[in-house]
Amino acid sequence: MKNVKMLRLFLDIFISVTVTMSFLCSCAEVSDNAQQVVLAPKEENTRKEIRIATWYEDSYITNFKAYLAERFPKYDFEYTYVQRTNYESVIDSQISYDGAADIIFVTENMAKRYARGGYLVPLTKMVNGFDEEALDKFKYMDEYYAIPGVSAYECFYINKDYFEKFSFKPPSEYMDFYDMCATIRKHGMKPLSSGLKDKEGLASSAMAIMQASYFRTPEGEDFGERLGQGKASFYEEVYPHMEMWYKMIEDEIFTKDMCLMDKKAAIKEFADGKTVLLSGGPEDYNQIYKENPSINLGTIAFGGKDDGTELLTGGCEYGFAVVNDGDNVSDVLEVARSLTTLMGQKAIWKDSPGSKTYLKNVKFDSPHEFDNLQDALENNLYLPYTGWGYYSREISVELENEFQQVLLGRENLEDAFKRIDEKVKAIVEGN
Repeated sequence: MKNVKMLRLFLDIFISVTVTMSFLCSCAEVSDNAQQVVLAPKEENTRKEIRIATWYEDSYITNFKAYLAERFPKYDFEYTYVQRTNYESVIDSQISYDGAADIIFVTENMAKRYARGGYLVPLTKMVNGFDEEALDKFKYMDEYYAIPGVSAYECFYINKDYFEKFSFKPPSEYMDFYDMCATIRKHGMKPLSSGLKDKEGLASSAMAIMQASYFRTPEGEDFGERLGQGKASFYEEVYPHMEMWYKMIEDEIFTKDMCLMDKKAAIKEFADGKTVLLSGGPEDYNQIYKENPSINLGTIAFGGKDDGTELLTGGCEYGFAVVNDGDNVSDVLEVARSLTTLMGQKAIWKDSPGSKTYLKNVKFDSPHEFDNLQDALENNLYLPYTGWGYYSREISVELENEFQQVLLGRENLEDAFKRIDEKVKAIVEGN
């Protein structure tokens, strides 16, 4: 009996020791593994992110994006798209609470306002290779606050197959243009595609006639200067010259349904051969060929009222500004500097062929489709509202709103110009 008890005691001790050793071995194994996890080197993400805000959809800046991705593989670029109609107000909000992107597309008005508020980094030292014509747009207190983009303007794209079919020639005067559109209607076709959901296009057509009929005259050339002083009147001075523009509504070249059409829909309508003309700019060139690679494309400009001189409404309408947030500004400036180079500007231009760069002594060869515009592009490219003083953008927006009301039949042209004067007065006086 005593031996049995001793045997049981021995077995209990043996089992206890075995279990304990097993447990200790397991703990040691887990501890080793845990130590390996802790000591394993972590893979750090050393790539920096640079944010860019723009009013252009991705398809409009493919070359710009490709250039930056190839030029700076060490950075991750994040693009924020905001519709043009809301862009300025959105950036206003973001920049006021340090939430804006690192690089922002800016208009002349935006650049000067943000520079005045201390929100932008001066870029004077890196932009001396650009023409003063463009740099002046972004100047504040002897410093430049944006890198000029390429020129923007409004023109008409034409389907040359229809021009040949109907024996059209590029019109040199406004009446020739209206007669051509009337002939197109007689053939059972819609003359023009235009995405007037963005009201800028409609205003641009009106400003082209303002420029041709009044702003280029001795009486009208100082209109912008006087406007800022409260000594100019759209109703008294400009309205008497707008009969030619209103004829585009009377002849149903511009139609109400266009106010519901965006640019993408207008381009598709034109590329599908449903219209003969498309109102647009050089940035739409690539988009048209994406829709119809085999289209027989050309361009025409509006002619002057009396002498037939071709002119374009446009100019250096945007630039690239660096937001002064202090976090990674040295990296952002490196990227911005690359946009001042020949390669950087070429990438920007390739998204808008037919435009011109403002780099000194540099000219990119436009596609042959823009041959008809070359003289106007070099000698008669005007952007009227940039001469309207500090509130130029706000004033141009009011024109856009009023002209759309006229097209929709909610207001006659005379009352629209009276209202424009009232709104301009309120803007200038700060009411």
